[in-house]
Amino acid sequence: MVAKGSCRYRHAATSMIWHGRRPMADSGVYGAAVEHFAPRTSFATIRADVLAAMEFPPVAWAVPRLVPEGLAILAGKPKLGKSFLSLQLSEAVAGGEGKAFGVEAFDPGDVLYCALEDSPRRLHSRLHMMHPWGGDVSGRIHFATEWPRIGDGCIEQMEEWCDAHPKARLIILDTWRAIKPVTAGNGSAYDEDATSAAPLLEFTKRRPGLAVIVVHHVRKMDADDIFDTISGTHGLTGIFDTLMVLARHGEGVKLAAQGRDLEGYEKAMERDRLTGGWIVKGDAGEIAKTTERQEMLDALADANGEPLTLAAIAGAVGKRKDATRYLLKRLIDEGRVHQPNYGKYALTTPSNHSKSSNWQGGSGED
Repeated sequence: MVAKGSCRYRHAATSMIWHGRRPMADSGVYGAAVEHFAPRTSFATIRADVLAAMEFPPVAWAVPRLVPEGLAILAGKPKLGKSFLSLQLSEAVAGGEGKAFGVEAFDPGDVLYCALEDSPRRLHSRLHMMHPWGGDVSGRIHFATEWPRIGDGCIEQMEEWCDAHPKARLIILDTWRAIKPVTAGNGSAYDEDATSAAPLLEFTKRRPGLAVIVVHHVRKMDADDIFDTISGTHGLTGIFDTLMVLARHGEGVKLAAQGRDLEGYEKAMERDRLTGGWIVKGDAGEIAKTTERQEMLDALADANGEPLTLAAIAGAVGKRKDATRYLLKRLIDEGRVHQPNYGKYALTTPSNHSKSSNWQGGSGED
């Protein structure tokens, strides 16, 4: 039996308060639900039924539906625009304004942006470029162009900054190369990657409501899974709560993300030529389908009324037959394309709409 006023009891009670998230009243946490081990340990367990009965606040967001609390990595090729995106995220958080990202206004917070590969002159230029018509620049963004590495004061400095700024909402560490700890090189690459990033994860666990974004690069080799292009081993990416990749997508750019507290997304991004910032255009998959559908309509229009086979259309747009068939079926359902003959497709016009046979049963293979 553990005395209620003992140090061991207080530790058990504290261990149940995760990031300020207290158990429900009368949940029995401070009793039979907590089991203590030998005095040489300081760990406690919690029963599954008690955990299931606990209430937790919803996930906090730095930028709603885009950047959740916790540890995130933002990777992309050099000079693709990661730093502009990082600055834009900083301004969104500091101002509580997410219009460019397609989100409503939200409560602002303080931002620490460690731009460790930039100079004050470059940041000055970037800020003025982001504000071509002048206007106020937020005083809630705090820049640093020098910062210690992990293991050499990085975490301690972030703790001090957060203590001095109770409304801290976002920290950006740009880049991982500049803050990762120096390792002895004795372990495996996987273990060294995981061990190097682990202190950042522990830091975010102690700071609920705070998002930390580490800017990183992707490797040169492509991969079927876009998140496998992030430079490093799975030991590195496995530590992060959220993975974000800015990458070229067809003729455009997309921002893809997945995470523990995030429903994965792929956003089609467009660069603002005036400010250098980014604008979210919508879901990348839907926009890609819209573009592909338009290419099919253009191919049929170029045929000057002559029906085309599935193979001809697929060749014209550079798509597989199965994908082309699926999109053609959608266009037929919308009344924009019809099948005048089996296996042939043509644009629907007012003159042929009533005469269209629309071969729904045929595969259209040719």
